Amino acid sequence: MIDNSNHEQSYHRNGVERRTLLKTSAALGALAVGGGLFGSASARSLPEQPAVEDGTVAYQYFHAEWSEIEADVPRLAAAGVDAIWIQQPARSKLEWDDLSYDGEYGFYDERSPYGWRDPHPPVGYQPVDLRDLDSTFGTEAELESLIQACHERGISVIVDVVLNHMAAADGPDGYVELPQFDRDEHFHDYGTLGEDCELDGERAEYECNLLGLPSFDIEQSYVQDAQRNYIQRIADLGADGLRYDAAAHVWPWYFETEINALADDLGLWRVGEIWEYDVDRLLEFADTGMTVFDFPLYDAIVEAFEGGSMEALSQNAARGVAHHRPNVAVTFAQNHDTVGPGVEPDQPEGREVELAEAFVFAYAGMPMVYRSGPDDRSELDDQAFRDLVAVSQEFAHGGVVDRYVDQDTYVFEREGNLLAGINKGDLAREQTVQTSWSDATLVDRTGYGEAVSVDASGQVTIEVPAEGWVMYAPDDEGDDGDDDDGDGDNGEITLRVTVDVGYGESVYFTGGSDELTNWGGGIEGTWSEGNVWEVTIDDPGEFEWKTRRGPSGGTGDVWEQGDNHDEHDLQPTHQGWSE
Repeated sequence: MIDNSNHEQSYHRNGVERRTLLKTSAALGALAVGGGLFGSASARSLPEQPAVEDGTVAYQYFHAEWSEIEADVPRLAAAGVDAIWIQQPARSKLEWDDLSYDGEYGFYDERSPYGWRDPHPPVGYQPVDLRDLDSTFGTEAELESLIQACHERGISVIVDVVLNHMAAADGPDGYVELPQFDRDEHFHDYGTLGEDCELDGERAEYECNLLGLPSFDIEQSYVQDAQRNYIQRIADLGADGLRYDAAAHVWPWYFETEINALADDLGLWRVGEIWEYDVDRLLEFADTGMTVFDFPLYDAIVEAFEGGSMEALSQNAARGVAHHRPNVAVTFAQNHDTVGPGVEPDQPEGREVELAEAFVFAYAGMPMVYRSGPDDRSELDDQAFRDLVAVSQEFAHGGVVDRYVDQDTYVFEREGNLLAGINKGDLAREQTVQTSWSDATLVDRTGYGEAVSVDASGQVTIEVPAEGWVMYAPDDEGDDGDDDDGDGDNGEITLRVTVDVGYGESVYFTGGSDELTNWGGGIEGTWSEGNVWEVTIDDPGEFEWKTRRGPSGGTGDVWEQGDNHDEHDLQPTHQGWSE
């Protein structure tokens, strides 16, 4: 079991040292709350803001038992996945046989509209007892074994938790008892949202039942204690993060003062399902100390790839959380509740979904990928999928700059790192665009396009294949001119890391060359937006290097953990600090 106080554990994958990427970073600060609220036993610090990190790729692994997922961990690691999101572990109302799937009717006598795609309704979202972690997916011990197996391969685990409700009273075997709660005492009784709800406005959203499921009265200390104990147990199993189900129907104050504050104390990253298309509404929840699923961007993705204009995805449209605060945006093309572009009851995922995934892999925010077909998950073996994962991790860094957009084509740059082109049209598209590079060679990291040359003015002409994509980045082996990635033809290189440090501190670069003090000190880096630190030095040839942290104006005294970097690794993923 890993130490939940430090989620920057080093590991090796494919011969390269990396680390688990889910972590929290100080943004809101630790401000004291002046007293308890709604049953809270004591004052609690406001939670820090968790962040999505450029280069993190998460995978939604649903509709499988814990042992099945554990057996698939080597394939997840080989595909390059950084984190998986799994369903809620708790004894619940429904078993596998109660679900409708592939034409079979379940307990609700209602075939899913996408019955070939996913079981309906998904297991785990009608919990019966939060004290019992033996679930439809397997035992508590099997879950702990899965988490440990993931950690051994450097994969973080995000666990779903349901805080809004418990199971409805009608079950396959009759009345459903709730051993931990009293249906009359611990829940609201104002009717069902959208049907017979007795409340209006915000109270209706937060206190009427969602889909007839009993809504918790979260002002009760007993309910708060039960949920805190549940989250504590999940953390004790070694989980790295939480996904809050139906978060849009839980009062924001409860997340800020209780749940996110607790998760912060436990070192748990978190993301909320706020199924809303208003960015300001989503950011209200993000400000309680969580990241959020980017439903507005998903809406734009479906529009763009189902016959609309690619302009819906652009910075000018700015419809997504990723356009406004990418550090809190978890992006997706579909999930277990939503279908991607082009998906119909008789039409499984096709090229539209693949194009949409290419977009989220290259764009701002943290991609969370989901496909149907839980029997094989063949995308994990698809080289095109693996190439996009690698592009996301290695090159999808920096701000998004629109370079060209029209009905069928969108070309954008992750400033100084990646030039992505996506074309949903049925004809190849050649386009000349401006870039941040000059006199540089760019290569397509997905292998579809020929290498191209950026001229002295920064312009380049690329061809994006029909119903395809290209992902251009500077050629590591060639001359990159005045580009910003470190391999220039002027005898200089730039070392760059993305890492957060405390107020008044800087990142210092040191290494085994005269230019880097021969390990005798540290050269203070320069900071730019996004917590990017860099230093440009004369190219020393072969060398090793690392970063240190310390007060500004010094040389740094806290070392980066993990192995040294070398001349081939000029923009590595930071390995955390050796406190």
